[in-house]
Order: sequence, then C-alpha cells, then structure tokens
Amino acid sequence: MPQSTNSGALRGTICHLILELLLKPRHRKHYDTILKEGHINASVPVDKVVRKFLDEHEMLEPEEGGQLLMDEPHYELCSSMIIVGLKHDFFGEGGDYPKPEYEFRIENKNPKYNIRGFIDKTTAYPDEGKLKIVDYKSSKAKFQGKDLDTNIQAMMYSLVATKLWPELKPIVSFMFLKFPRQPFQELEFNEYALKGFEKHLESLNLEINNFSEEKATSNFAADKPRPSKGFGGSLMCGFARHPGQLKKNGLPMWHCPYKFAYDYYASIEEETGKVVKTSFENDLEEKDGHQIKKLKYDGCPRHNGQGQDSGFDEFLD
Repeated sequence: MPQSTNSGALRGTICHLILELLLKPRHRKHYDTILKEGHINASVPVDKVVRKFLDEHEMLEPEEGGQLLMDEPHYELCSSMIIVGLKHDFFGEGGDYPKPEYEFRIENKNPKYNIRGFIDKTTAYPDEGKLKIVDYKSSKAKFQGKDLDTNIQAMMYSLVATKLWPELKPIVSFMFLKFPRQPFQELEFNEYALKGFEKHLESLNLEINNFSEEKATSNFAADKPRPSKGFGGSLMCGFARHPGQLKKNGLPMWHCPYKFAYDYYASIEEETGKVVKTSFENDLEEKDGHQIKKLKYDGCPRHNGQGQDSGFDEFLD
C-alpha cells in the first residue's frame, strides 16, 4: 500500500539529508557560509535543495508578487534545526573525520538474529578508545524514563559498534535539533547489557519469523494502556475519528496512516500478479505486461467501523 507521512517527518528527512551532504569535505564552504550568516539561505545550493523538497511535498507558502516568502514556517524550522546540527561539534573535533550515513547489516548465528540499518554519523577517537555515534532527532520532545534508559535504537547502535569496531567503546549521542541550548542525550551500555539485548533480538527474530494474522490481531495498540510518559500504546492510533478531522486550532489531527480505509492504485504484473508500485493518485505509468488497478484498503480492523472506541480525549486535543 502507498504510505503517507506527516510534515514533521518530512522536515526531519530533509534536515538529515542536508547535514549528511554538508559533512562531505567538498561542501565545507557551504558549512562556513551558513554558520557565518546564521541561515541556510546564505548557501544558494542548500537553499535550493530544501525549497525544492518542501515544494514537492506542498510545504511551501505560495509566491507573493514573484518573490518567495521568507516567513514560511516549515522552511524556517528546517533552517533553525540544520543550524543546531552544524553548531555542535559537527566535524568531531579531536577525532577522525566523521563518516556520514553508515549502513550496517549484522547476521548473527548465536544468538540468532539479523539487524540492518543506518547510523547518521560516526566519529572515532582512537587515543581515547571510544566511538561517538550521533543520531539526529527532529522530534519535539526528548526521551524520558525507560524510553531513554533502555532505548532500543541506542542499544542497537552500540551492539553494532562492538561488532564492527571492537577496540572502541561506543557512546550513542542523540542530537535533538529543536533544542538549541541542550540538544544532546548520551547513552552507554556495558557488555552485560548488550549480551542481554542480543538474547532479546533472538526472541524477536523468532517471533517475526512465526508471525501470523492471529497474532497480529491479538495485540492492537488501541487495546494497550496509554503510557504516562513517552509515545506508545493507544496513543499510536491517534485520536482522530475520521480522516481529515481538524483540531481546535484548525490543523489536521494526527492519526496512524493505516487507521482508516482508503482507495489507491497499483501497477500489477499481469503474469505473476505481483504489485510493483502503488500510489494514492491515478498517476502510475502504464507499462507493457502491467495493468493499473484501483484497490481498496479496508482500514485497521480495530478501527474500521466495528463500533470500537478510538480513545479520543477532548482534553488532550
């Protein structure tokens, strides 16, 4: 099925891309220019890339008298978040030159698990025997409680680091781009904790490989309690009772993209019946040996009109 995303996630995507590109040595002049002026519009290429991305996702204000507006909220927020990323030890002073967007894949035999992902930035400090792993966060809140102390992502990165750089002690540093004064939350895990985490990954590996429809419908987020801190449980469904529902401030109310039913289009191989590509709009390219079909997603079975309460809370709205 096609996937939709929200403006916050899209802003995070373009900020990650710019921070990755500016880490390349040949783009150092753009880093210097942006920091000197305090805004991404100081660099014509960076400004162009950000505007093009936002425009493609309909996140730019319309032009006024042929001039682009300079108070566009999404654009300005992207600029301020990118500045935070650049201001805080961007090049890893005292360490080896940072590696951007490092891809990893670990296939472990005992305990048995497979993990794959990307690390935003790694900087090695051989003299200190440590490896700093930076992960950019564009969320509006920092981690709290067990979401911080036993953070799955941080443990994953630490485990990967012990496999790939065994001589270095990993330190995971989450950089929250919306917190210019204190953007960092750092975590370290000892060998005992990571061995326990490997056992946890083995159990997840077994569960995923034996996943079934029965299991899928027996553990809905909507049926879980609302956490006192962090994001989880029934909060993951969102409070909207129908697509496009607005909050009191007039902005769209967030909800899980799979909560409600919708129609979509698919390009399907005639010979195999395999779905090759999907789209919300009827804009898929027609190719030989393929046919375009209009399909329907019935929505999450927990929220598809069976009389279940969505968990809407007027106070939280």
